[in-house]
Amino acid sequence: MIKIRIHKRIDIPFRVKWLNNPLANKFTGENIGETTTLKKQKEWFDNYQKNKNKKFFIIADDSKPIGFMGLSNINKVNKNCDIFIMIGEDDYRGRGVGKIAMDWLLDYGFYKLKLHKINLGVIADNVPAVKLYKKLGFKIEGTMIDEVRHKNKYYNFYSMALFEKNYKKRIKV
Repeated sequence: MIKIRIHKRIDIPFRVKWLNNPLANKFTGENIGETTTLKKQKEWFDNYQKNKNKKFFIIADDSKPIGFMGLSNINKVNKNCDIFIMIGEDDYRGRGVGKIAMDWLLDYGFYKLKLHKINLGVIADNVPAVKLYKKLGFKIEGTMIDEVRHKNKYYNFYSMALFEKNYKKRIKV
């Protein structure tokens, strides 16, 4: 059973594993394919704990962590934020876990935080993710041509958004 919980310091080794997994980080982060270290992730977590504009969560299959997701750049004045998700464990991708987790996170953003708009960025070639986001109601607001470079190839990048008025509550957070 898929469960969501707050991201904790004990989850740092999972972050390192997932962020270093070429199948998981293929289209993730500012510099796709970039790897990390335990030291970098401990520093990241220390900074994350001080930042009141971020809420990160662990996706678990019962008690087994399988990915992480969150809201960043939470702006209480404009009532918007950015959203992201990573299914880190290879066997869980393509099995509907992302949809379950995103439903929970969208409910959290729209109903718990009372947001008006949730934004995300995704590489256009990440077809499964784009398909999921469209299914959830996100619309492409813009396309940045050749925005991301990885292994001497350029990728287009979509800016997508979902408004609270277009969102139907799915689960209880």
